[in-house]
Amino acid sequence: MDCKTASLVYETGNPLENIREMFPEAWQFLTAQSAAFVAGKDDAFDAEIKKSIGKTPFQFRITHRDDTEQLTKDISELLGDITSRLLLEQHFSQVVGRPLYFSTIFCSSHLMADRELTLDEVLPIQRAAVKLQ
Repeated sequence: MDCKTASLVYETGNPLENIREMFPEAWQFLTAQSAAFVAGKDDAFDAEIKKSIGKTPFQFRITHRDDTEQLTKDISELLGDITSRLLLEQHFSQVVGRPLYFSTIFCSSHLMADRELTLDEVLPIQRAAVKLQ
């Protein structure tokens, strides 16, 4: 997150509300993704990744984003800043009633899991995603 944006988010008021106001499309995207994760809804990219790597001991959902879209850039900024990522994880975990962990992966795709993933767990997802493209 650039300095000007970070100042607007964190300097005054409620940072989570500031994120929602400054990044409304990203907020809607994360809301929809959280609901889809809990409901177990796959999208085409997610289904192909899961088919490729097989069963995992954790739940995850991955969506592929066009890296030229502003939404993709906003999500990347929000999840790349540890403070906003933790705020968003905490908020959406409370909303859906279970732990959610957000990440960006492969060409600015969005990865959501039910716990933090290790390198050994995420590397097969990354490799499958690269192969799909």
